Amino acid sequence: MAIGEEVTKQLSTTRPDTDLTEQLQAFFERAGAELESDPNFHQRYLLDFTVTRLEDVHAHVNLGVHVTGALDDLEQQETFLQAARRGIVLKAVYIELADASLSSGGLLVAFGACLAFLFDRRYTQLKATGIRIQEDCSFHFFDLEENVERLQRMSFDDEFDIGEDLEGRVIAYFTDKGFGFIQTDEERKFFFHIANVVDDELRARLPAYVPGEIIPVDFQYGGNDGKKYPKAINVSLPEDLPTNGR
Repeated sequence: MAIGEEVTKQLSTTRPDTDLTEQLQAFFERAGAELESDPNFHQRYLLDFTVTRLEDVHAHVNLGVHVTGALDDLEQQETFLQAARRGIVLKAVYIELADASLSSGGLLVAFGACLAFLFDRRYTQLKATGIRIQEDCSFHFFDLEENVERLQRMSFDDEFDIGEDLEGRVIAYFTDKGFGFIQTDEERKFFFHIANVVDDELRARLPAYVPGEIIPVDFQYGGNDGKKYPKAINVSLPEDLPTNGR
């Protein structure tokens, strides 16, 4: 009997109320993997556990894993990405596992997908990925960063009305291209074009923009148009800003 079939049979007696993390941990352990679990890492980065060794595999393994039954949870995905960006683990995988797939081998598919991410040369350069496992146990890898950006764009339209007043600061401007970026205190980034600047003083100031310079601005939400960043319109210097921004 193959390892996957044996482990699946052993897990058939798992209590139905056992959460996904415990079930996937049990699958890895019964397949001969060594795991580490750090409550601090889980709280800060959503790393449920880290795979540090696989039985009969001599290659170095340092895979951080998070498994969830939630689909497209923006907050969870943003938090998880921090682990990859900060180098907390060598590789990190975020697994969306449909509960209904458990009875038909969803855990085996998750296990196999993790092995593919570790050892398939197509994913050698990837530090983090998402894996979505459907009810029928079909699965696909997805780009976490791209998915987070997509979910953020969708959340903007849910949260803001077109023309809603916002505050932020210009964090980048490219004189040769005539556009730049505004960031709010919540670290949300907006795209703006010089054509959307309605303040004469700001229009005169932007061509002399120096990288790293911070310019406070008021603006309105202009929608996302399916672009990477939502649009800022009616951009101007705050009315209470001292002359020349000093």
